[in-house]
Amino acid sequence: MRKIGEIFDSLSRQNSTFEQLRLRVVLSDLKPFLGESLARHCRFLELRDGTLYFECDDQMWLTQANFMRRKLKDRINEILRDQEIRDVVFRRCKQ
Repeated sequence: MRKIGEIFDSLSRQNSTFEQLRLRVVLSDLKPFLGESLARHCRFLELRDGTLYFECDDQMWLTQANFMRRKLKDRINEILRDQEIRDVVFRRCKQ
């Protein structure tokens, strides 16, 4: 019998909707990737053409997040393995 995680991984390779869902599940909690303080001020927006887009609620947190770009990309590539993230972009959220 297959584990639910294996089924979900298989579906995400076959269907872009499941791929986006899997990524949203992985990035629903940014604390392991960005730390608790920074994670409270950033959120995942989308994956488009191999680039992850995030937004930050303040310029100070945006600056801090940009220092974490490479580490975040590497960690997510380790977790997802079958989907290469080529870049990470942080933006200031529109208010």
